[in-house]
Amino acid sequence: MRILHFFTIALFSTIFLLACGEDFTKKIAALEQELTATNNPVIADSLFRTYLAAVEAHPNKHADNLLYLTKAAEIKLLRNKEAVAAVRLVNDGLKNHGEGQDLTEPISLLARIWRVYQHKAAPDLSQNPDDIDLARLNLERNLNWLDSALIRLDRSMGGVAVTDKTKADQFIQIAEGYSTIVQVVDPKKFVELNMKAAGLAKTIGEPNTALRFYYNVAEKLPAHPKAPTALFMMGFIYENDLKDMEKAKSTYEEFLKRYPNDPDYVDDAQNALQFLGIPPEEIIKQFEQNQQ
Repeated sequence: MRILHFFTIALFSTIFLLACGEDFTKKIAALEQELTATNNPVIADSLFRTYLAAVEAHPNKHADNLLYLTKAAEIKLLRNKEAVAAVRLVNDGLKNHGEGQDLTEPISLLARIWRVYQHKAAPDLSQNPDDIDLARLNLERNLNWLDSALIRLDRSMGGVAVTDKTKADQFIQIAEGYSTIVQVVDPKKFVELNMKAAGLAKTIGEPNTALRFYYNVAEKLPAHPKAPTALFMMGFIYENDLKDMEKAKSTYEEFLKRYPNDPDYVDDAQNALQFLGIPPEEIIKQFEQNQQ
């Protein structure tokens, strides 16, 4: 009964706004605030429809409409798991309202959708190649806005300490989507994005995600100057975060095989192998004995 009540209010609110052509700003702000407070799916649906109603009522408010379509797409992607609907909303927003606007939000959301597509987490995207091809084209044309998005997120997630995990997760998702776009055309950027995302993932306690990014550098570009760091960090994560000593051992050994003259991590890898699995207090005891 309560859900029906919410739905009735949301439906009549949207119809009323459409009928009188009212400025939607206050209504949208109120719904956004209510959704944040309650996380109610009925409110999310009402907000989605109000975004679309605002766009229809004021087709020439391009900045507002681009923002509303992007937010509507985010609801479809994150709440409804409807990736095709999300990508179409963003593509349409860019086509009809994007000229001369700040594209940070829509392009960063496209990068997150592209990441979902790359992970094959939304089979419906694969069944709609025209939509995903247009998304890629929009991304390739607007990579500078992805840099802008990452800079903004980097500033807002709390610095080295990372106080806002939600922003950190967004950074990681955008960086991953971005990296797959530039992997062939700009390997330097590909490595930069993966190394940054890997370090951030480790910082916020997601070692398996960090491993994936380090693997991208270590295995896909083994001759790159950052590849030794990436491979060593894989061993470090296996040893210290995942406590998988077997994989840590094989990774450190692979590091020494590939990069026997690396000036930064050879000693660390050798020491790690020497003391692998030994409790820290025992290592300290052995060190003290050697100093005597």
